[in-house]
Amino acid sequence: MMKKNDILSVVTLTGEYIGKLVEFGGDGSVSLEDPRMLIAGDEGVGFARGICMTGVENATSVRIQNYVYATPTNPDFSKAYRSAVSGLILPH
Repeated sequence: MMKKNDILSVVTLTGEYIGKLVEFGGDGSVSLEDPRMLIAGDEGVGFARGICMTGVENATSVRIQNYVYATPTNPDFSKAYRSAVSGLILPH
């Protein structure tokens, strides 16, 4: 069972997002703190500085509705996410 502040991966029809779980809403939504959108490039996968092209940079929260599924995040991506949002480099 996922609990508040767990690192959560959320897949939608428009992309994949990672953030700290705030809550699953009764309306079928999920709220994340410090959300990041995953982007794929020539050098691999990374985190966007926002959650959409026209959104604010480094949004503090997002409420996602109509997601396909949510799952606990892989430990390697969790570590990379924590480094991305904190600015700290974590040991391997």
